[in-house]
Amino acid sequence: MEVLGHRGSRIPGPENTVEAVDAALRAGADGVEIDVRRSADGDLMCVHDARLSRPAGRAVVRQSTEALRARGIPLLDEILEVWAGRGRLICEIKNQPGQPDFDAPRERTARALAERLRARGWTGPRPTVADLDAGAGGITVSSFDWFAIEALRDAELAVTTAFLTMPRMSVSGGLAYARSAGHAELHAHTSAVLGSPDAGARARQAGVRLVTWTVTAVDAARQLRDAGVAGAICDDPAEVRRALGAPDASPGAGATQDG
Repeated sequence: MEVLGHRGSRIPGPENTVEAVDAALRAGADGVEIDVRRSADGDLMCVHDARLSRPAGRAVVRQSTEALRARGIPLLDEILEVWAGRGRLICEIKNQPGQPDFDAPRERTARALAERLRARGWTGPRPTVADLDAGAGGITVSSFDWFAIEALRDAELAVTTAFLTMPRMSVSGGLAYARSAGHAELHAHTSAVLGSPDAGARARQAGVRLVTWTVTAVDAARQLRDAGVAGAICDDPAEVRRALGAPDASPGAGATQDG
């Protein structure tokens, strides 16, 4: 089972930073997940919340790139540089109803991400489920917003897509959509997967990789591994990696791919 860092690595953190991504990968994570939103300038920033606590809960999409960077929020390009092709990078497009940057079906964030990845050379054949199972690494774009991942799916890039589901959505429903829409993965909530003992088997039968979010306890990670889940997005990937018996990576370990 792949061990993937949540927002880079929330422990020790700070999340969604260059430091968190590098720490997770150096600790032996198979990859990391980060969140992507737009600044007022249209740049792609790595930040989870739609609004920042200061000043006065102002929306990320209404703040300049300079102001956001001054608060320690990195550009996606900075994350791509530190990732440098080490394992997998999952970019979650944040585009949810009720939030100030929601714009489905226009999908400005998704289209900006596609343009940025194309400019960085991520063109060519899209990796298959079999490629991912074989440890191919690379970039996956996920979202709760199916318009966003369909825009990336159709962008003719060498990246895979994943449908992200809320806890209340059944694994079977998510698999049905992911399979029919041609997404490589379903990223289902841990509670939904643990509540469906045959979820791993059903995912394999559907030809869709099943990844879970968010693992906060080692016991849950063990249960998910035993259930045949392909990957787990974890707050503390180093702890989970140790608990599952795989050795930590040395600071220079792992082949680096272009990216």
